[in-house]
This record gives sequence, C-alpha cells and structure tokens, in this order.
Amino acid sequence: MEIARNLARQGCPHFTVVIAERQTAGRGRLKRIWLSEQGGLYFTLVLRPEIHPNQGYKLNFAASLCLARTLNRMFGINAQVKWPNDILVNEKKITGMLSEMELEDRRISFVNIGIGVNVNNDPTPDEPKASSLKNILGRAVSRKELLVEFLNAYEDYLHQGNFDSVISEWKKYTLTLGRQVKIVTTREVSEGYAQDVDDEGALILKLADGSLKKVLYGDCFH
Repeated sequence: MEIARNLARQGCPHFTVVIAERQTAGRGRLKRIWLSEQGGLYFTLVLRPEIHPNQGYKLNFAASLCLARTLNRMFGINAQVKWPNDILVNEKKITGMLSEMELEDRRISFVNIGIGVNVNNDPTPDEPKASSLKNILGRAVSRKELLVEFLNAYEDYLHQGNFDSVISEWKKYTLTLGRQVKIVTTREVSEGYAQDVDDEGALILKLADGSLKKVLYGDCFH
C-alpha cells in the first residue's frame, strides 16, 4: 500500500495494480498485523473514481461483493461478507481489505484498496479463526487466475457505475446481519444485534435497552 500510495501521488493511472509476493509489514484495520506469508495473494488497487468523496465507501463494498462472487463462481464455495468488508468461508476469514483516500480541492484524488487473500498459504497456526482456499478445497489454486477474474469483475462493476444498489446487493452475501455482534474501535466497544446496514454503509445495532446505534467503522466480531 505504501508503494501504491507513492505511485498514486505521482499520478499513476486509474486501476493501477501493485502486487506483492509476500509482505513483511502487512497491516489490517486499527493498526493490526496482517500476516502475509508466501502463497497468498496481496495487492493494492489505485482508483480515481468520478464520484463525490462521501460516496467513497461504496468502492469498498463493491470490491468485497465482487470478490465474494468471484470466489463462489470459480470454486463453488459459500464465500460470505462480514461487515465492513472481510470475506469468510465456514465462519473463517480468508480475505481482508483496507482502504485509504486522499482528496484534492474537495475531490477524490485517489482511493487505494489493499486486499489480502489466503490462497495457497496456511494461516491457521497463527490465526485459528482464519483459513485459506487451499485448506478449504484440498488443493492449490492459481493466484493469477483468481486475480484476473476479480479484476475483470470489479472493473466491469465500476464501469457500469451502478452504485445505488451496491449495499442491497452486498447484503445478500452477508453473514453479519441477524446475529449478536461486538464492534471494536479505538475509542469504544459496542455490543448488540446487527439489525441492518444502511445506505451509508453503517451497521445499525439494536442495543440491550432497545435503542438503535449507528456504527460507521470498526472491527466486527461475531
């Protein structure tokens, strides 16, 4: 993501892709470490969308939606999305995403989306709640084919520009709604029933006292 950020600031074109064979300083949300061993797929997309900055979150939802669909289509698995944009199979995480945005004159200069997919690596010794495609399928798969299929699907989605329906489409693949969850941020911990995801991508929690709380970001635990 650091290389992609530098390229973006230097003016690289829309849909530039930066790929790493492995990462020595991979990171997730809230400054957590993302283990990036040999065999996984690690890449960052540089996007320059013609959308209002307050719509930038839809790029993340579209990415996780397209990747879940790609995984299901290619491998016949039940990949599901966990709010905000992780992908799980059999309740185990196989994909994480991290994005960053920079503005110029109140317009989006670029949005970078970093994606890590556990493909032919085995994260379970260090991350028992994670898995990989190889573990799930019992065989190695082509990282290149997966990357190409996802990039084609995501580019097509962005080209269509139909962001109005992305949240409703995303909700068809989510396993977060309809269950008790805990949301952790740097400031607080919230627990409640995941009732909905609104049109702004926020998770609507029903708290123990019956009140509703809107959560815009954080790590979600089922």
